[in-house]
Amino acid sequence: MLFGWYNFKVKELGGVCEIWDGSLIKASQLANKCFRLVSKKSLGITLLGLTLLLICTWWFIPPVHQFSKGSVKIDRWRKSFGKVEELVGPSAKGWVPLEQVSLHAVHAILVSEDARFYEHFGLDYKEIWISFLTNVEHRRFIRGASTITQQLVKMAFLSRDKTLVRKLREMFGAVLLEMLFTKEQILEWYLNLVEFGNGVYGINEGASHYFQTNSELLTVSQGVHLALVLPSPNRWSKGLRRRNLTDFGCKRFSLILTKMLSAGYITESQWERAMATGNFGSPVRLESSYSF
Repeated sequence: MLFGWYNFKVKELGGVCEIWDGSLIKASQLANKCFRLVSKKSLGITLLGLTLLLICTWWFIPPVHQFSKGSVKIDRWRKSFGKVEELVGPSAKGWVPLEQVSLHAVHAILVSEDARFYEHFGLDYKEIWISFLTNVEHRRFIRGASTITQQLVKMAFLSRDKTLVRKLREMFGAVLLEMLFTKEQILEWYLNLVEFGNGVYGINEGASHYFQTNSELLTVSQGVHLALVLPSPNRWSKGLRRRNLTDFGCKRFSLILTKMLSAGYITESQWERAMATGNFGSPVRLESSYSF
């Protein structure tokens, strides 16, 4: 259909597009002109929205890519100096490669903190569901579900605040970390960053501080001792500092050791020997009740 000698007014985002033409104009041509005007505005709004989304995402997800630089700056609480900022990474003093850590210690920490570490992709959904049901049943928070990957993200880039936003950032960061790095790289970073109580950080420093040895020579019992204080090192390391396990420490020691046996990491004879001498030369005795 042809239109002529008409005043067409088409509302557009920024105002009014007015067309007055003394010649005949096809309706389709008019529609195309207006569509191009609206499309330009829509494209601009879309690009602006995407830019804002990228900025928010960049802030929300922890900068786990910094691990690829070789070192990161993190806050630590040293017993003698209080809060200090330290540079941690493969080139920093005290760093120990994964292959120089006793398998006994690695296995003890894995069964204690993240038994399905090599199976999940940053988040252990099975453990999340079990923890949810457990906490609902007891009507309070008594069981967490953070993987080793999540713990690493929190230790390096996030605060200790127990908020939903911090937890979500931790989870997104863990998934991204698993996409960028291998399991071995993640585990190596974790072992060098994790705290073992009393202002002691990293597996090598823990071995030296508590057992006057290095991470490569840690025995089954020593590996279990370091693992049992996680993930609450300052709260659960009392027996390790005093070299005399509490009742709770004995239960944790036995639980981790038994998990190592079930996973095939140790033999029955190693289990028996560790239970007989695991309490710093004395037997690990289990009581019906225990305290922290």
